[in-house]
Amino acid sequence: MSTKEQKKNITSDETPVVKRLILFNSNHFWNDVVLQLIKATNYDILHCEQIAIIAHTSGKAVVKSGELNDLIPIDKVLKEINLITKIK
Repeated sequence: MSTKEQKKNITSDETPVVKRLILFNSNHFWNDVVLQLIKATNYDILHCEQIAIIAHTSGKAVVKSGELNDLIPIDKVLKEINLITKIK
C-alpha cells in the first residue's frame, strides 16, 4: 500500500486534535517563570527564556503544541505558581 493510499484510509476519528498550551504575560518574577517552565516542560533554559520573552513582549506565547493529554500535566505544573495559561 502506498503512502497516498494510507492517507486516504485515515478517518477523522484517527486524526489527533492538535491543541496549544498558551502562557500569558503576568506579574511574576522573571526567574520564577523560567524555572517553572523548565520544571513543567524539561526544555533547556534558553528555550524557556524565549517563551517568557515572547509572553512578556507579545502578551502571550505558545509553550507547546500537541494532544490534550500531553498538555494537561504541563498546564498543571505552570499553574502551581498561578501562571496564567490556557489550552486552545
